[in-house]
Amino acid sequence: MKKYILTLCLALIGLSMMAQNITVSGVVTSKTDGEPLIGATVRVKGTNQGTATDIDGNYTLPNVAKNATLIFNYVGFAELSLPVGGQTTVNAALTETTSALDELVVVGYGVAKKSDLTSSISTIKGGEINEMVAGNAMDALQGRVPGVQVASGGGPGTTPKVMIRGVTSVNGSNPLYVVDGVPLNTSNINFINNNDIESMEVLKDASASAIYGTRASNGVIIITTKKGKSGQTHVDFSASVGWQHISKPSIAGANEYEKVFNKRYENDGHVAPWNSPYVDYADVDGTDWWNEVVNKTALIQNYSLSVRGGNDKFVYSLSVGYFKNNSQFDYGYWDKLNVRLNTEYNFTDWLKAGLDIAPNMEKWENSPELFSAAMAMDPTTPVFRPEEEWDPANPMNNYQRSYNNQEWNPAGSLARMDNKTTKMQVLMNPYIQVQPIKQLTLRTQFGVNAWYQRNDYYNYAFHIDALEQSANNSAGRNYSDALNWTWNNTVTYMDTFAEKHNLTAMVGFTAERYADWWAKASRQDIPGNSDLLHEVSAGTGDQFASGSTTYQTLASVLGRVMYNYDSRYYLTASIRYDGSSKFAKGNKWASFPSVSVAWRLSEENFMEGARGWLDNAKIRLGWGKVGNQAINPGLFLSTLDNGVNYVFGTTPTRYPSSIVGQMGSPALKWETVEDIDFGIDATFLSNRLNLTFDLYQKTSHDMLYARQSLLITGNPSWMGAVTQNIGEMRARGWELSLSWNDKVGDFGYDLGVQLSGVRNKAIKFSGDGPVWAGEGMPESIIRNEDGGLISRFYGYQADGLFQNWEEVYAHTNEHGKLIQPDAQPGDIRFLDLNHDGQLNNDDKKYIGNPYPDLMMGFNLGLNYKGWDFLANFYGTFGNDIFNLQKVRYSGGGGQNVYAGTLGKAWSGEGSTNDIPRLSYNDLNQNYTRVSSFFVEDGSYFRCKLLTLGYTFPEKWLGDFNLRLYFSAQNLFTFTKYKGMDPERPFYDGGVIETGIDKAKYPTPKTFLFGVDFKF
Repeated sequence: MKKYILTLCLALIGLSMMAQNITVSGVVTSKTDGEPLIGATVRVKGTNQGTATDIDGNYTLPNVAKNATLIFNYVGFAELSLPVGGQTTVNAALTETTSALDELVVVGYGVAKKSDLTSSISTIKGGEINEMVAGNAMDALQGRVPGVQVASGGGPGTTPKVMIRGVTSVNGSNPLYVVDGVPLNTSNINFINNNDIESMEVLKDASASAIYGTRASNGVIIITTKKGKSGQTHVDFSASVGWQHISKPSIAGANEYEKVFNKRYENDGHVAPWNSPYVDYADVDGTDWWNEVVNKTALIQNYSLSVRGGNDKFVYSLSVGYFKNNSQFDYGYWDKLNVRLNTEYNFTDWLKAGLDIAPNMEKWENSPELFSAAMAMDPTTPVFRPEEEWDPANPMNNYQRSYNNQEWNPAGSLARMDNKTTKMQVLMNPYIQVQPIKQLTLRTQFGVNAWYQRNDYYNYAFHIDALEQSANNSAGRNYSDALNWTWNNTVTYMDTFAEKHNLTAMVGFTAERYADWWAKASRQDIPGNSDLLHEVSAGTGDQFASGSTTYQTLASVLGRVMYNYDSRYYLTASIRYDGSSKFAKGNKWASFPSVSVAWRLSEENFMEGARGWLDNAKIRLGWGKVGNQAINPGLFLSTLDNGVNYVFGTTPTRYPSSIVGQMGSPALKWETVEDIDFGIDATFLSNRLNLTFDLYQKTSHDMLYARQSLLITGNPSWMGAVTQNIGEMRARGWELSLSWNDKVGDFGYDLGVQLSGVRNKAIKFSGDGPVWAGEGMPESIIRNEDGGLISRFYGYQADGLFQNWEEVYAHTNEHGKLIQPDAQPGDIRFLDLNHDGQLNNDDKKYIGNPYPDLMMGFNLGLNYKGWDFLANFYGTFGNDIFNLQKVRYSGGGGQNVYAGTLGKAWSGEGSTNDIPRLSYNDLNQNYTRVSSFFVEDGSYFRCKLLTLGYTFPEKWLGDFNLRLYFSAQNLFTFTKYKGMDPERPFYDGGVIETGIDKAKYPTPKTFLFGVDFKF
């Protein structure tokens, strides 16, 4: 009996003690940025009781003594002890140590620890993006992510050209952009406010990007925007104002231009024909056309205000941003207004929902491309006619016409610019996430991207002379509306078995639809040029209207498994099954698998002796297939075009009829890219030294290529192309990233070097012979052929200048035949490669390659107490540029010339090999033959960014944080290239026709003063 009474008493005591215990929950975050820490351990001090945080950093511990102490641990963060103190909620903010191995990286449809990655993924944080105040976030990738090439058009609002790991398709090189989990059906992400970006992940190999299947052949860039943090409220304001400047090229004045112009005739035995009625200009500098049309500075400004905060139930992030960039001309600008609201509400521990909404508006005036005209225009010509010749009814007639070349007056062209565009856009992203058990997460997300765009333009009627005129004025308006929605549904299971087996599995279904509606209308004969009449309805003459509607859909089933054993051996496999409306029945669906493995050898026992200097070492190997459907919808269908006439009968009579407008290709199927990647990740010396190295090969199969098929369609050449799966391309390359960061007392520093190289080869285009490209000369500049590198310049090999008649007469073949019978001393000597005594296509060869052998980025960061300094450099080496500026401005025609041309041109034996003799007839075709004479080394190394900032001490401002800074972008460039900008030619043209310098809008220097204010 006593035994039972004793047992009952002990039970009652236990129940009494349990009644004094409580359930404790909370969230574990990084103190640095407030991000939740997945898998952080939480244990009760002095006991074996503990747990780990879930995907949102949440934890729950039952039966905890009110006076207990909790111990929080997470790899890469300092241990933290917090007393419970009778509280049921204990949140912990851990301080990051030097390790970043276990920071979260966003992957397709999920997240993963950096240490668990088996693929090639690079991350760039929002702070690095904000450093480049360029209006687009992609500029921040240049020089910071190896293997990524970024080029901008220079002018305000231009869409950057982004290339990841070379070229494997003629159908564009832009990657797929994913914003907060929603893929975008556009390559223009200028509408995003840089200050809203939390991070960008660049998925470079197929083992990482295959989960996106259809549009991942050029890589994937995942953009994550900033969210609110529980228990924190932050207000951030930033502003920067500055100016941009384009260096003026050295162009001849009127005096030198007149002498060069006459010398061209004198050298050919003609009388100098100088006939300008304004010859007085020849004794002075004349008209400086660059100064007349190009402003010395262009205003640039950027403002952003955000409020972020929340509690355990509700978090929010609200931001407003405004950016404006004027062009270097009196006409042209781009501005954008961004608003973003990201919200999330936790209904229960297992149910939460969120809504992201981001309306924005852009306005721009299309910046003119008048740099070439400003350089070429005759400087003896004044801007305006004499006042007595002015036309009071139409001021556009009052500009002067050049009498010595065929250039249009650039000041008049600028005055006639009237082309404005307004775009309004909204992105919405509602989602619901359910977590019925700790290991299982269900998520549904419906993303919407809708926009409306209107373009208004007006073409002036004017008459300067018979060569520079437009008889009819006209007004036009273009409309474009688009709606793109994406529905993502995923189920994710994450668990650990037997302490060492870590598994994450995900399956999902996605559906996507894109639709756009386009229409345009224009009408001629507006009664006058008044601004009030710049409307289509004001016209009285011919009117034109057209429009179209386009739909395309995509459905996908996907899955991925990520497994690792004891954080040493890793396996990731994924597959995506896509169906696209762009292909005919039977070819709509395709699968895109990938598999990758990794071995973290630093965790092996035999590496114990290296632990003092080796923190992490991992070897990766990945393989995968991704797709490309970057073609217009409906190419598998044949169409008829109306509006043509046929002649029938013995008495010829025209009858309206139809022709084949498009010859369909029912057999069209997916273009695929097969990718294999080998990589090494390593960190040394307490994670101060980081190394990443990759080798890769990407090969496209069944490339979609528009092949000329004139005999099939019976149409002219521009309508006779039929898209087929017949091409194949390959890119092979390597990447190396090295970084070092350390802190000595109050002085911190970090530096990084990114190196990469890639070779782009066309294994096969169509089998029909070379593919020619590249305009600007009488003949095509670029030749692409099966089995060769792409976009190479093709022409004659120049061998200096003939210095005397003996050299001209000695330039023969083995039979004594004169190779260049029209040449004179001072002309370019071209090599007769096949020794047949004449110059023809058989003597041409590849004379340059616009793609670099080496790309290099270098970054340096310094900080001391409140001071910070940042430098970013980027360069390419081993690439060539075809310098059309040298063709145009070296005396070959009637255009103006570079200053000093008269003295630098050949004038006698031994005088120079740089510029041929000045000639009007140019019988030797010095300036009309495509030759190596105009190919220059395009290598450059540019200072992309220099920033110096100062943050005021906390003791001065309390809870407020104030930083002032000055920034200079594109400040200086080391290059041998003689054109305006060695970076710009890579932007122009497609992937198989790049590297030709046409004097387009160059990259400007930018100077900014800014302030960051936080509390």
